[in-house]
Amino acid sequence: MFFRSMKISDTYRVIELLRQIGNADFVPPSKWWFAIRLLFPTFHVFVLEDDSGAIVAMVFLNLLSNPKYGWRGYIDYVVVDKSARRNGFGRKIMEGTLARAKKLGCQEVLLTTSNPDAQALYESLGFRVRSGRNFSKVISESCGF
Repeated sequence: MFFRSMKISDTYRVIELLRQIGNADFVPPSKWWFAIRLLFPTFHVFVLEDDSGAIVAMVFLNLLSNPKYGWRGYIDYVVVDKSARRNGFGRKIMEGTLARAKKLGCQEVLLTTSNPDAQALYESLGFRVRSGRNFSKVISESCGF
């Protein structure tokens, strides 16, 4: 398995994964949206490749600055390909994303989920329920939350 930042050449595969979300109202962004957003230093898309080099998972990480507490990471759209689920890819992409968020200076990471299976994964990674479907994880010892 190989965790890395998305390249613009990965766009079509990332869009395919986003289509697996299953929400009828969700429309995946276009390749042009990615081309622009990937230029922002606060927007990251990470992918996970299996041993054959195929992208099997992806995640968005947005960084927002909080004047009082520093950087916070917001994780969106954690998607593992339907054919690759239950093989540890969700855990691996989340571990890579948390490590990268910490390296980028995040003191806390937040996410929301409606998937009960994902909720168990996030809790096993140290996330705690804040309210409803909202989770947070402090990743820096100097964080004052």
